[in-house]
Amino acid sequence: MSLPGLKLLALTHNAANWPLPGKVVLGCALAGVVWVISDLVCLSPSRERLYQAEVREADLQQQVEQKTALAATVEERNRQLRAYQEKTDTLLRQLPGESEMPGLLEDIARLALANGLLIESITPLPEQSRTFYTEQPVQIGVTGIYHDLATFVSDLGGLSRITTTHEINLRPDGRLLRLGLLASTYWRARPDGGPAEPFVQTRRFAYDSSGLRDPFQPLALQVDHTPGRPGPAPNLARARGALENLAVDQFEMVGTLSRGLQTFALLRAASEVHRLAVGDYLGPDHGRVTAIHDGHVELVELFPDKQGAWLERPRTLVLNVNS
Repeated sequence: MSLPGLKLLALTHNAANWPLPGKVVLGCALAGVVWVISDLVCLSPSRERLYQAEVREADLQQQVEQKTALAATVEERNRQLRAYQEKTDTLLRQLPGESEMPGLLEDIARLALANGLLIESITPLPEQSRTFYTEQPVQIGVTGIYHDLATFVSDLGGLSRITTTHEINLRPDGRLLRLGLLASTYWRARPDGGPAEPFVQTRRFAYDSSGLRDPFQPLALQVDHTPGRPGPAPNLARARGALENLAVDQFEMVGTLSRGLQTFALLRAASEVHRLAVGDYLGPDHGRVTAIHDGHVELVELFPDKQGAWLERPRTLVLNVNS
């Protein structure tokens, strides 16, 4: 026996005859169906839009707080900007209106000579145009001992013109060191016709070798390196000897030789031993032997200073016990 199927039309037709509790239940069911459908169709999109609006409001509120804090520092930022602009304008006014390459080359040669360095090369490189200035680099190669090279680099930074150093390369070359670096000078890209203001250097590093050791020499061979004291000018008309064509640091003391009351120092360079007495000249810087001892030889060399006066500086060659 099968139950007759319930039909919606029959239910709605007979609902008027239902008892009150049935009518209430049917009304609640219909109301629930209407509420679910309206929530899915109408309220859900509105609720999603409301959520997005709340997120956007929180983001805008955070932006307002950030911009309020930034606005409070606008005056200080403007002050800093004006200070930077004034500093930039001052530096640009200190740049010369044209190239000063000849003067820079003379300064490089003078500083190298004053520090007892051997100049291997000074090569101007092509100019490099920038927005507000033109840069002229110069490739420099010099040879000498560590402290003299360090003083040379320090003096380059203390020139009366704006000069910067880059790409410093230091490598051993026998008993000496070979220094390669790039120095650059600058001038205004668009000169205004007026002279450059004096270059004022607020802080300058000056290398002082007092109490410092040469990191490229063993401790046993370390000697005091003094900057020099005023001395007499050398006799530039004197004929140079063969041993004055080699740097002093290319020689090493290998012993002494006595003949009667006279003592000679035996110095070796390029696999050849030379005999020197007190008063003999050695090296390109007018070096002269002043004393010969069993364990070392004392020399005095002459260097021109930055103003053209002559300075004498003592040097010591220590006996090579492994020779």
